[in-house]
Amino acid sequence: MADLRVALNIPDPLATILVQRGLHLSEEGREFLYPTLQALPSPFLMKGMQQAVEIIHQGIVDQQPFVIFGDYDVDGVTATAVLLNFFAELGVVCRFCHPDRFKDGYGLKAELVEALLPEGEGIVITVDCGISDRHEVERLVRGGRQVIVTDHHQPPGQLPEAHAVLNPWQDGCQFPSRDLAGVGVAFFLAVGLRSYLHQKGYWQGGAPPNLKRLLDLVAVGTISDMVPLRGTNRILAKAGLAVMANTENQGLSELLERCHMQRGQSVSHEDIAFQIGPRLNAAGRMGDARRASALLSLGDRGEVSLLAEVIERENLARRELTTRLVSEAVRMVEALAAHLRPCLILHGREWHLGLLGIISSKLVEMFSKPVLIFSGSGILKGSARSVPGVNIHEAIEACAGEVIEFGGHSAAAGLSLKEENLPAFMRAMEERVGGQMMGSEGALPRMSVDYLVTEATVYADLETACTLLAPFGQGNPEPIFATERPCRLRNMQVIGKERNHLRFSAFLADRWLDGVGFGFGKVADLATNGEARLTLAFSMKENRFNGQTRPQIMLLDVLS
Repeated sequence: MADLRVALNIPDPLATILVQRGLHLSEEGREFLYPTLQALPSPFLMKGMQQAVEIIHQGIVDQQPFVIFGDYDVDGVTATAVLLNFFAELGVVCRFCHPDRFKDGYGLKAELVEALLPEGEGIVITVDCGISDRHEVERLVRGGRQVIVTDHHQPPGQLPEAHAVLNPWQDGCQFPSRDLAGVGVAFFLAVGLRSYLHQKGYWQGGAPPNLKRLLDLVAVGTISDMVPLRGTNRILAKAGLAVMANTENQGLSELLERCHMQRGQSVSHEDIAFQIGPRLNAAGRMGDARRASALLSLGDRGEVSLLAEVIERENLARRELTTRLVSEAVRMVEALAAHLRPCLILHGREWHLGLLGIISSKLVEMFSKPVLIFSGSGILKGSARSVPGVNIHEAIEACAGEVIEFGGHSAAAGLSLKEENLPAFMRAMEERVGGQMMGSEGALPRMSVDYLVTEATVYADLETACTLLAPFGQGNPEPIFATERPCRLRNMQVIGKERNHLRFSAFLADRWLDGVGFGFGKVADLATNGEARLTLAFSMKENRFNGQTRPQIMLLDVLS
């Protein structure tokens, strides 16, 4: 650790955390802390890339019509927008569509494409879907259309017979980063196509489009889809967040304004996860995902503003309904004592299909175990979210005998099954997930401290560690700090409608820091004469208010 600290000229907290996360060598640490776009792998390492760019180039030459078919979530919407914006810079007009979450369900729907390409010709590019839609692809190909599938979900045993398939998980793919989001695969298609067109003299000696401008969209989709933020994904996310602070995308600019963020202000992974992503998701959850893709690809400021306002209203409605449904789900967990089981599997007949993923995620946060939420009757639609150490896709695949269809990746999945098969599915899933959790300490609900703060610790070192380690997400969680000894707390106030949250100030790392602790309201009872001495576990945050940013600690645990 000392060698790493000296070689990289970094403070002790940062060196300690890097070593704990398996980055023992200085070169590994340098690549992680200072990711560069030059380190991105060649797009042509991805199996199917050469065929894809050749098909698209010929389609442009022949002036064939193009259709982009994207999934309805943030990943699919941003992937669609990446290609729409890039094709617009090529001077190529693309039509696009998304399935209706409620009417069409997940995946490629040939009839939607046929409505846009009724003459039986043209080129169809799927983004964030298509790898499991063999029959839909076959129908489009049989009708005379060329199909390029770009996806990042786990491939089935038999791939669709498309003209080109881009998926880092397919057998024989040499691309070094398998865990790209769908928007990442779409971005590398754009990178590969730009390179190929440049070789063909498409710009006649002029400069090709600067794809760095699209990285803000890539960061939004990558962070929102909860793929591991290591390697290529970290490069894309970190560079994209930097671009987003001064984004040229009018739709993102409108959303940032509605999040009360000023131009030039740094954008964090939390801004994406809790502000931008939910707004874009609201379009597909509450209505039509096409509005979100249009928002991110239109050039007319008036149209963009109107779309942003519609999406803002839908997001408010989504938040209100989510709060009510999460409360219902928690009551169901308590009534069934489901929290004692390896995973939570709940069914609400009238639960909003568009909110199942959010409910699952909220319950994962609350109960620290995999969650599967179903809605409907007869044929149930479900959404699953997992915890580190439990591959939810593999678990569902092991229970495939009870499932009609499913798709996803290790952290999240969607599925459907017959209502009559739900009890058998629950038993099989609990057995499978229980086995995975027994073999993985990472799945246990326990807190692991990354660094002990002593009286000698300097706040600036903690700040540097958090800044260089960010962005955080799957594969790179926020570091957890703990005080070695009890520290002073003062100005303790109980806040919140339920009077169960705490606001306070704590003296640690050479200064007083404001803090907040959700669910820690009773800690205020420990104060004597307005102060207390407590050992804390916490994470570092930024509190933004009225255009100002101040450091804040988030209380995670307390020892008196």
